[in-house]
Amino acid sequence: MYSLLLVLLEAKGLSRLAPIAAYAIYLTIGVMACIIVRKIVNKSLTKFFTKITAKTESRFSNWVTVLIKNNFFARLSNLTIPIILSFIAWDIAMHPVFWSRVISTLLVVIIVFLIDSFIRSVGDIYSRYDVSKTFPLRGILQVLEIVVFVVGAIILVSVFVDRNPAALLGGIGAMTAIITIVFKDAILGFIAGIQLTANDMVRVGETIEFPQRKIIGTVLDISLITVKVEDFDKTIVAIPTYTFISEPFVNRRGMIAANARRIMRSFHIDANTVQKCDDEMIAKFKNIPLIADYVKPGMTNTGIFREYLNAYLRSREDLNQDLTIMVRQLQAADIGIPFEIYAFANATQLVPFENIQSDIFDHVYSVLPAFGLKLYQRLSGNICAENPDILA
Repeated sequence: MYSLLLVLLEAKGLSRLAPIAAYAIYLTIGVMACIIVRKIVNKSLTKFFTKITAKTESRFSNWVTVLIKNNFFARLSNLTIPIILSFIAWDIAMHPVFWSRVISTLLVVIIVFLIDSFIRSVGDIYSRYDVSKTFPLRGILQVLEIVVFVVGAIILVSVFVDRNPAALLGGIGAMTAIITIVFKDAILGFIAGIQLTANDMVRVGETIEFPQRKIIGTVLDISLITVKVEDFDKTIVAIPTYTFISEPFVNRRGMIAANARRIMRSFHIDANTVQKCDDEMIAKFKNIPLIADYVKPGMTNTGIFREYLNAYLRSREDLNQDLTIMVRQLQAADIGIPFEIYAFANATQLVPFENIQSDIFDHVYSVLPAFGLKLYQRLSGNICAENPDILA
């Protein structure tokens, strides 16, 4: 075709400019052919596979949908460009080195982006399965993408300098230190990602807590370098993946699996209200059903109160009775005698849990006077000002 075009131009009296004009016209026609053929192939592939998926509901249809979303067929149709250019180069039969490098470069770039599109599609398909939350692959797939682009870059350089890619790979060893510094976060993240996955330390959808960073939220995504966490205030926090193996964090997986959330809160009793029970108090406490069989002469009001709270907690259906339920007395201090309630609520969500916890302590504060006890409260400036004799 190039020869025919050259003859036609020479016949028009353009003998001197004929080679250049024929070259330019032929290239223009070739570029237009590349654009048109690529669009036709892209639309044909997309239309063909879309029709197939419309008739079937299967894993294949999911794959086609994801491949279209990630432009796989569009990038596959790009292969028509080096094919057409190869025909043009063969027909022109000039500058073989130039055409060889151009076609090789285009072929490498197209294949690299085609593989990248396929890797992304694999990640999207995998994320639709429940196993992706247990064994996330996004970090590994990102490493594969980096490897593909690095290998592609090495091949491109070898094409331009006309050297064997294996020889260039040998020279990369000298650049290892620089590569380590530049890709430090990626390397640390990759190692951390492998450890997180191998040890099953965290999964997508789990609630985690970093006490030192004051972060509590749900894991949204685990990638090569960062883990995205949605905090309870709906803000998104990006935590470096390496942080999960370098700093302590709390995973609430066990709490969710057991459907039980721990209550561990203390209150302080005024030491001046602690006393040994007299006969009148013993008789009064024997009328309380929860502790009627427990009350005996010679006991203290705090001991009876502690047993009452244990019995009260055992009677609540919104507490997990198979896990630890305990009311204990902690070491006394200058802020009264601390009592601690330790139990597990049958709720893991924040609002139901707080409601159960609040109901328990509302009851505790309301029954304290019945046992002759008071909460400890420090004297404030207002109380001292209104009662000057209190400090006398």
